[in-house]
Amino acid sequence: MGNELYNSLEDLVFSRSFRNWVLNENTPEADFWSGWLAENPDKHPMVNQAKAIIYALQLNLRPLPEETVEREIGKVLQKLHEGRFSLPGEEPLRRARSVTRLWRIAAVVAVVAIGAWSLHLHRTHRDVLQTFLADHKATPIVQHTGRTDSTHTLTLPDGSTVMLTPGSRLYYPEKLLTSGHRREVYLDGGGFFDIAHNAVYPFYVYTHSVVTKVLGTSFRISPGTGAGTIITVASGKISVYRNSDLADGIILTPNQRITYDPARDRLDRSIADEPQQLAGNADTSLVFNGTPLATVFHRLQSLYGITILYDEEAVSGCSLSVTMGNEPFYEKLNIICKAIDATYESIDGQIVITTRGCK
Repeated sequence: MGNELYNSLEDLVFSRSFRNWVLNENTPEADFWSGWLAENPDKHPMVNQAKAIIYALQLNLRPLPEETVEREIGKVLQKLHEGRFSLPGEEPLRRARSVTRLWRIAAVVAVVAIGAWSLHLHRTHRDVLQTFLADHKATPIVQHTGRTDSTHTLTLPDGSTVMLTPGSRLYYPEKLLTSGHRREVYLDGGGFFDIAHNAVYPFYVYTHSVVTKVLGTSFRISPGTGAGTIITVASGKISVYRNSDLADGIILTPNQRITYDPARDRLDRSIADEPQQLAGNADTSLVFNGTPLATVFHRLQSLYGITILYDEEAVSGCSLSVTMGNEPFYEKLNIICKAIDATYESIDGQIVITTRGCK
């Protein structure tokens, strides 16, 4: 690696070694780049610009293997050499000088855009876990790894239980309690948590993308698409935060779920795919005989803990006569809406009923 190879911004961003070093300071190339910077202090501004490009382009991208990176680079280069690459509103560029310039720009974007996200995800995951371990370095850390072929249930020091999905890992301080009056664990993978209530020591579950805070409840955490995370509440109430913004959380109640979308870096609240009746309901039957519709909706809401919004004036003259048993939540909702010629939609973890009322 001679210095003559890195005389321009494009040279640096195009270098896989440089990108690895920027996104992972512990890479084997670290010694080379530290030495190169020491020998070339005049290149510091250019290095900072290259880093800015890499940090910017690594966002909202998807991981691809290295062979795919090389294949996509080849496609870009082939189009450029054939003069088939053009900017909007321009004729295809054929002049050698223009093609060379565009080749550099397009190649830089192609390489970084395709390859950087994998490194970013690895770094993000590693940094959150390493931060968790560093915060508890004064206390021995217990690590549990789920079985490879089945779920594995373990009991924590406070009496809480966690059912780990195959291959998942759970980390926590030996006594679980921290000096900050918290119970804290780190989850790598998925699991179902049943947390023992303790108002003095709230329970925190950290993952690579979100933080879940509870006092005492049960919920499931599952890996989502890409680096996403899905959290579904079975009972009680929880708060979910993005790792990047612990001041802006979203509260979830039973049968609601949060999906963290890494591409948009946002939390989306919705209703679980298969809502379950809440525990503790002594009477789960739904027998209505000329029952006012508002009472029907209130009964369904109390059984599942899902808020149902409707126009009280519009349904004031509506009543329902029907008997329902073990039908799933959405089937019950369909039966009710069909009887009164209404429709429904799920919005932000709630059911919104639309109807013109009853004649």
